[in-house]
Amino acid sequence: MNSPVHRRSRTALAGFVLAFSLALAAAAPLRADGFIIPDRRPGEPVPTLSVKYHRVKVEIDGQVARTSVDQVFLNPSGRDIEWTYIFPVPEGASVSGFAMFVGDRRIEGEVLSSTEARRTYEDIVRRMKDPGLLEYLGRDLFRARVYPIPARGEKRVQVSYTEVLKAEGGLVRYLYPLATERFSSAPLEDLGVTVLVSSPVPVVNVYSPSHRVSVRREGPGKAVAGFEARGVRPDKDFLLYYSLSPDDVGLSFLGGEGPDGGHFLFLASPRFAAAGERVVAKDVVLVLDSSGSMSGAKMRQAKEAARFILGHLGRGDAFTLVDFDDAVTPFTDALVPATPENVGRALDFVEAIEDTGGTNINDALLAALARTRGGDRPGYVLFLTDGLPTSGTTDTADILANAAKADVHRSRIFVFGVGHDVNTQLLDRVATGHRGTSVYVGEDEDLERALSGFYEKVASPVLTDLSVEFRGVEVSRVYPKVLPDLFKGSQLVLVGRYTGRGPVTAVLTGRAGGQVRRFVLEGVRTGSGGRSSFLPRLWATRRVGDLLEEVRLRGSDPELVAEIERLGLKYGIVTPYTSFLVTEREAERLDAAAPAAREAVLGGVVGGVGAVRAAKATLAFKNEDRPAQTVSERILYKEDKTFYLKDGVWTDSEYAEGARLTEIAFDSDEFYRLLTAKPGLAKYLSVGRNVVVVFEGVTYKIVE
Repeated sequence: MNSPVHRRSRTALAGFVLAFSLALAAAAPLRADGFIIPDRRPGEPVPTLSVKYHRVKVEIDGQVARTSVDQVFLNPSGRDIEWTYIFPVPEGASVSGFAMFVGDRRIEGEVLSSTEARRTYEDIVRRMKDPGLLEYLGRDLFRARVYPIPARGEKRVQVSYTEVLKAEGGLVRYLYPLATERFSSAPLEDLGVTVLVSSPVPVVNVYSPSHRVSVRREGPGKAVAGFEARGVRPDKDFLLYYSLSPDDVGLSFLGGEGPDGGHFLFLASPRFAAAGERVVAKDVVLVLDSSGSMSGAKMRQAKEAARFILGHLGRGDAFTLVDFDDAVTPFTDALVPATPENVGRALDFVEAIEDTGGTNINDALLAALARTRGGDRPGYVLFLTDGLPTSGTTDTADILANAAKADVHRSRIFVFGVGHDVNTQLLDRVATGHRGTSVYVGEDEDLERALSGFYEKVASPVLTDLSVEFRGVEVSRVYPKVLPDLFKGSQLVLVGRYTGRGPVTAVLTGRAGGQVRRFVLEGVRTGSGGRSSFLPRLWATRRVGDLLEEVRLRGSDPELVAEIERLGLKYGIVTPYTSFLVTEREAERLDAAAPAAREAVLGGVVGGVGAVRAAKATLAFKNEDRPAQTVSERILYKEDKTFYLKDGVWTDSEYAEGARLTEIAFDSDEFYRLLTAKPGLAKYLSVGRNVVVVFEGVTYKIVE
């Protein structure tokens, strides 16, 4: 623990929490699709502009996509300005519509070839001295002359284009380049992307590695995905994957190979289920802490959540309840069918619960597990507590051992920790040791909403006791280590490493209604990694979460810490051991619990505000379905690379100090010759005028 990283992290801010409080916030520099280059008068600075709104509607029929873009640009200056509108056309796309009006006059645009587009771009880069424009060097361009936009006026532009989407590993890929609006002088007032996918074959495995999208199903062959944001500066392209499958469970495999070897993404999701369609019947044991510390709002919310769960038990389900404080009071001695009569009696039981006494977690767990049963039905224990074990058996090791011995039916235990006075290590180890998860609800959060919302997700199991077998490649370090059940409307996101080359066969096995079912995906070939460059960082995010949990629950280990440091530095993932990656100014965006959370990890603290925040952050890493990205002045991400700002130079994380450098001046003839010879460099050199980047075995240093 005496490395330079550790010495710096001791005095740095608690970047562990920053990775979640900032990484998931939409607050990075804005760049978006179409942009405008203003004319500059001699001797005057380049006029500024801003974007009022940017709305994208995508309609996909099978694999044919029509994208409609609606943008409004604002001229905040005090004079009329003529601009040139530039739109980078996706590979293979054709512009089908363009509208920009001056009075009743429609303005037409032109599509430039790749060669002409390169000359245009190089001219713009030379004129603007902006490396950010290099992002789209080599693409076709749509260009239109914009007639004067009046002082403090606006101009609306509409563009539509059509393209045939390509499939990778059974996944259809759609990309919208949200990465050119760096010329906006202010955050976007309104940004939205909506994608409607329609197909005669059912749509499954809708997934975005770039944005946290909402997905709405409107039938087997129709899905709507999208996101909305206001006052934002987005920093990455919008990427969406989906697949088409007639099977009850659709499977997809995406593999990519890079300098670090092979990484893969495996997706599984059940087909669309109509309302009322049968799912696997289940057993539910709801355990409620009614100790004195639950009095007031917490007890009221817990009772409301219990009523919600009781009211949403499915046909064929069985259930019971366990109330505990110092003593344990079960509703019944065994599971009972979810009949109206039994549910009514259970509601009366809940109403009669009073908050008093201590917290006997050990006996409550044993009582719950004694009421589970084996067989073909999945069993779920929902365990809610707001305190440390204070009554009966209180030693963590003893409680864990007792629960392990009592769990003869391999039930799933989902733990809800309420407030900060909980033993996070105990609760997390109970959940992970029994195929469940932990959920932490803060003092200022709505317990009823959290518990009922969670139950809605797990209320309808489709396939349980999952396992996945891969043939054709050797896989390793697959996350999550323990596969969750597959529920209606859910999606399994599995990431890992692989060696070897396809074709790959993936076999998903599970149980449904007492029967073993297998779903097979065959003939998928692994890729080169160029179009799936998010995979290494996504895998690293999950890997870091797993390692942090090991450290937090079982104590620090030099090898584990070294691995966390290496992954954090390589991929720009802020952890307790890489907190120096962010600035002191950024520390002001953290709440008061951040330092305590960091210390909870480094010091093995089990309870309190810091421990709860650390537990939530670790779980966020483990469950993250998108690559972790931290909004920091010192970190930039470009697909598979991470750049750090060091002494005014954006430096590739792969750069080894002292390695031989090939130095080239930005905006020189040699600079453009390099881009012509190696067009793949352009996206990396777009980070700035001073860059160190490792590319195809050569380290280039671009200097202003």
